[in-house]
Amino acid sequence: MLVFVINQNKKPLMPCKPSKARKLLQAGKAKVVRNTPFTIKLLFGSSGYTQPVIAGMDTGSKVVGCAAIANEKVLYQSEIYLRENVSKKMDQRKMYRRTRRGRKTRYRPVRFDNRGNSRREGRLAPSIKSKLDSHFREKRFVDSLLPVTGWKVELASFDIHKITNPEVSGVGYQEGDLKGFYNVKAYVLDRDGYTCQHCKGKSKDSRLHCHHIVFRSNHGSDAPVNLITLCETCHKALHNGEFKLSGNKSKTKHATEIGILKSQIRKSGWSFAETFGYETKYRREQVLKLLKTHYFDAVAICCRDKQTVEPDDTVYFKKHVPAGDYQQTKGKRSEKNIPTGKLFGLRKFDLVITENGIGFIRGKRSSGYFSISDIFGNKISDSVNVKKKCRRLNARSTTLVQMVQMTHSSPPAISGKPEMSRKGSPAEVR
Repeated sequence: MLVFVINQNKKPLMPCKPSKARKLLQAGKAKVVRNTPFTIKLLFGSSGYTQPVIAGMDTGSKVVGCAAIANEKVLYQSEIYLRENVSKKMDQRKMYRRTRRGRKTRYRPVRFDNRGNSRREGRLAPSIKSKLDSHFREKRFVDSLLPVTGWKVELASFDIHKITNPEVSGVGYQEGDLKGFYNVKAYVLDRDGYTCQHCKGKSKDSRLHCHHIVFRSNHGSDAPVNLITLCETCHKALHNGEFKLSGNKSKTKHATEIGILKSQIRKSGWSFAETFGYETKYRREQVLKLLKTHYFDAVAICCRDKQTVEPDDTVYFKKHVPAGDYQQTKGKRSEKNIPTGKLFGLRKFDLVITENGIGFIRGKRSSGYFSISDIFGNKISDSVNVKKKCRRLNARSTTLVQMVQMTHSSPPAISGKPEMSRKGSPAEVR
């Protein structure tokens, strides 16, 4: 485990060993500025000597891997789990606003469609923008922690047509499902026999619509496999929640998101060297002999061909969460307040150390017995008395961080989210 160092002007220096950091702190020549990862700030002038540091990022729509190496040694590695609930949170906010609008101003029209932001050219969906910002947030964090001299980023290219139809090749890209039809809608109507696929024409409604099985707001594609013919009556009933369609969902959502993220990262002005997935896999399996994880992929991205590095067992797992809770009350008439603020001096997602272990607060009770879990929601304890022998390590923020000591010999968990023991704790200089 290394201790990260910044100078008086908050410029990153090369990390040092815990023993040296302890001596600087005891002599009053440095102070602690961050617990996880443990970072100190020098209180005296330094030469500013640094060494070349290469950082790498494995982009993704669910998990992002990041690492930095110098002198054949891994200095930093992390996995960032991106938010997947942005659309759900926005729907919840819309529901509360609409009910409040109905109570306060009964005949006020919906305002979303006349807002300039919804018509702005080049606008990204909020869920995509959240994931894009998460990539840049980690990049800025690593730059503030280490004197990075160069970045390498893996921007994987996905062929949506190839994913949907693995046998396609050559002229098949031009002679696909849409050949001979004026557009996608004409093809779908003809494919379904100009018949509503729900009522089979029983509603006698001659007006037919093409419905997206996976909504475009949820990154559904316009491919024929994601479209179905419905009459206007059934279409309205479906959107009103009166029934649900039974069918296969699109399998290209995350591939589509990766394509958008890749395009936006290239346009951002970020100076980096682009790498490819097959190169990463070759270095990780054949040269480094490492298991398949996102942070090991990032380590492989940093390396050159046939370059070996000394692995590190310290991994920083990160998870992005909302800044707060939009719902403040519950009950049919909002008669009961929800304690979204501090209770016994603690908030939800505060990192605390208790008799039962170290974890994040997930549930609060007025009795003072809280539930805590690790960063992935794995339960540590259902009932911890925070009024006795409890200390807050980190306050809640939009990025939860937990340091874990991993063993390279053991494979990752099946779910892809490792079970963290009670020893998973912030870095401490002992």
